Amino acid sequence: MAGLATVMMFGTVVVMQRVLIEEGTATEAAVGLRYLVGGLVCLGILAGLRRPVAPVRGERLRAFLLGALLYGMQAVLFYQALQHGTVATVSLLFYTYPALILIASLALGLRRWSWYAGAAALMSAVGAALVVVSGRQVGIDPIGIALALGSACFVTVFLLINKRLLPLSPALSVSAWVSFGVAASTLTVAVAQGQIHDISGRAAWLLLISGALTGLGTAGMYVALAALGPPRTAVLLSLQTVVAVSGSALVLGQPVLAGQLLGGALIISAIALGALSPHDTDAPEAIAEEG
Repeated sequence: MAGLATVMMFGTVVVMQRVLIEEGTATEAAVGLRYLVGGLVCLGILAGLRRPVAPVRGERLRAFLLGALLYGMQAVLFYQALQHGTVATVSLLFYTYPALILIASLALGLRRWSWYAGAAALMSAVGAALVVVSGRQVGIDPIGIALALGSACFVTVFLLINKRLLPLSPALSVSAWVSFGVAASTLTVAVAQGQIHDISGRAAWLLLISGALTGLGTAGMYVALAALGPPRTAVLLSLQTVVAVSGSALVLGQPVLAGQLLGGALIISAIALGALSPHDTDAPEAIAEEG
């Protein structure tokens, strides 16, 4: 149940980000306030469970900087990509990141070549190509493609180094501090540019709700990890794209084309194949939320 609730929350947040764009909410303000609320929710959950609210000594600054630099950039690029393409197209292109992690792990020697790995990478590439080709007319422009894939690249680097830089800290504590790092870097820009004053009342409520859903979804993700294990959780969380795509069609009226659906099915199948196949334990787990 926690896993399904997490899928629903993360998918809903993506749709809400598109609504925030239509409200005219600037990128850094939207990203910063959302992650500030999400981090506070994570801290509240940790306090309620009487768990450590901070990473272990020596890893706190690393967690904060990972958020301020890497994870903050992926969130900013994802939000900007939504300004150049539909929710469906951007979400599906972002979810090529497990294939990017797979390729990087092979190149770095963290994982050995197998037919599973090759098939997963090929399926993801073909799926992404179908999403782009079928959606070029109504789904996304070249800038949006670059932004969505750029977001996927940043989350790939984040996941590759996260386990190595933060090996001892509880995951939910790390998530809270990463969220505060994202909020610190983006809100600094937002305040300097006067973006906070331009937030409408409706946008403020959407940011509060999407931030709370982000924090609750993050906690639910770690409950699912404990119950299902990383590979199955990765596959489950990939279904948040289904929620985002469905929500964009029903709530926003954005078109979803047959080629995009086929490409999305290939991408999700590639995630399942890569996550559930035998692999080396040193390889990073491809688990991250959208945007």
